[in-house]
Order: sequence, then structure tokens, then C-alpha cells
Amino acid sequence: MRTRTRQVVRMLADMRHAAHCRALRAVATQEAMRLAAAEAEADAVLQEETHEAPETSSDVRPVEAVKRGTGYH
Repeated sequence: MRTRTRQVVRMLADMRHAAHCRALRAVATQEAMRLAAAEAEADAVLQEETHEAPETSSDVRPVEAVKRGTGYH
């Protein structure tokens, strides 16, 4: 009887340990997903900033126009 009790106690301890490990893995997975989403958002913002059209001003002329001397005077 003592052996069976010891086996049951070990089995319960193993089950608790497995549940704890599952919980830790779930938290780690959620954290990894959160970090990946934040990184993707940061990449999207960076890409958006680099692909924005430059601000145009009325006195800005293309380099070729300046070289050819075509005037915007």
C-alpha cells in the first residue's frame, strides 16, 4: 500500500509540474508574439517614413533644370 501511495503522490507531482511548464510555455509564447507584433509595427512605421514623398516647396527645382538653366524666375 505504501508503494502505491508513493506512486500516486509522484504522479500528482508530475502532473503539477507539467501544468506549470505548460503555463510557462504559454506565457513565453504570448510574450514572443507581443514582441513580434511590436517589431512588425515598428518596421511598418519605419517603412512608411522612408517611402513618404519629400516635401515640395515652390522654389525647389529638379537638378536637371538647374543644370540646363531653364528658369523658374
